Amino acid sequence: MKKLAKMISIATLGACAFSAHALDGKLVPNEGVLVSVGQDVDSVNDYSSAMSTTPAGVTNYVGIVNLDGLASNADAGAGRNNVVELANLYPTSALIVGVSMNGQIQNVAQGQYNANIDTLIQTLGELDRPVYLRWAYEVDGPWNGHNTEDLKQSFRNVYQRIRELGYGDNISMIWQVASYCPTAPGQLSSWWPGDDVVDWVGLSYFAPQDCNWDRVNEAAQWARSHNKPLFINESSPQRYQLADRTYSSDPAKGTNRQSKTEQQIWSEWFAPYFQFMEDNKDILKGFTYINADWDSQWRWAAPYNEGYWGDSRVQVLPYIKQQWQDTLENPKFINHSSDLFAKLGYVADGGDNGGDNGGDNGGDNGGDNGGDNGGTEPPENCQDDFNFNYVSDQEIEVYHVDKGWSAGWNYVCLNDYCLPGNKSNGAFRKTFNAVLGQDYKLTFKVEDRYGQGQQILDRNITFTTQVCN
Repeated sequence: MKKLAKMISIATLGACAFSAHALDGKLVPNEGVLVSVGQDVDSVNDYSSAMSTTPAGVTNYVGIVNLDGLASNADAGAGRNNVVELANLYPTSALIVGVSMNGQIQNVAQGQYNANIDTLIQTLGELDRPVYLRWAYEVDGPWNGHNTEDLKQSFRNVYQRIRELGYGDNISMIWQVASYCPTAPGQLSSWWPGDDVVDWVGLSYFAPQDCNWDRVNEAAQWARSHNKPLFINESSPQRYQLADRTYSSDPAKGTNRQSKTEQQIWSEWFAPYFQFMEDNKDILKGFTYINADWDSQWRWAAPYNEGYWGDSRVQVLPYIKQQWQDTLENPKFINHSSDLFAKLGYVADGGDNGGDNGGDNGGDNGGDNGGDNGGTEPPENCQDDFNFNYVSDQEIEVYHVDKGWSAGWNYVCLNDYCLPGNKSNGAFRKTFNAVLGQDYKLTFKVEDRYGQGQQILDRNITFTTQVCN
């Protein structure tokens, strides 16, 4: 497809089949294309409300240096990120997470942020759903300041660490290129970390017409040649202002805006977008549409220091909204459903994870352990608000009583292995593997907007058979 010769229609798309193909990757649907929406919490919420739908996939971002946006609010001018909040808002949706290197790719590759990488992997893995990890997204984007060798090394490190921590079935790794028109062709091989550590090839799709679709086609062909599934990880009709029905050919400042009808906007950007999917139906298995009023976010707003983006909200124009909904009704698109995770090749832990923290432990502590302890008086140190419960000789539950914190996020940690806590019976709790009789360091971290911003508490314990709370 050097030049798009035809514009796809709803009727044509309805007859098309995204054929099953044995691709080499993780969490790849056998049939169909995963539909996901991004890219900030509030834009996703607005889309879900306006379209009266739960997205099958939701997208957000994290910075590796401080893990900003993972379990706390982070807004660098492009909308609010909070992955854990988004996951809680959409508990039955797949999660697509972009991880920024924050200009520190060399230090990341050399291991300086390994603890953060572990926390990231553990947090995402414990969310009990398919997670698509866009590590160092837009790997070749010049604005990211990556270099090829450190990028490839960091990719291999993270891929291996996901498996060492036991989350190989939960987290799929995406190698996403920028598909940026000014980029010279033939550069992808220098950024490729290897078939053995890449689950998906990703690309960005904004204004591919600027280079006759050459860069997105190159990325698609790269995926095909490596037998990898393709994910459109970022897409938006750049330079279109849907609410105003305008388009600018000026990518820098958005000058000389031209009036457009809704039908023109659809035929100029959306129809080629879905045609690209059809042309690559042998490998195309997922897409993320960024449904946002870019102009209202200060990073992208006038005077457009980072280029002119516009307004891509499909719900603001009746014709666009209807066309969008009609197109996605094609059964070959994977929308939200009760069997979504199964379609994506993921078997939810469900009863195990949810049960361990909310069911089994509740039963064990309230019943079995209560019986095992035979009504003995609890130890004196059970009076502490920050403590632990014996679950078994190999499991410990760490908890902290809720003190009325805002608690937009919290982490419960054992020897600096930190996971988001689950609140039950007036306390934040998490169960870890442990060895009876061993010494451990407990840490609890919680957002405290009403006090000091956050609270971080530590204590050292010896794991005994005590059951306190």
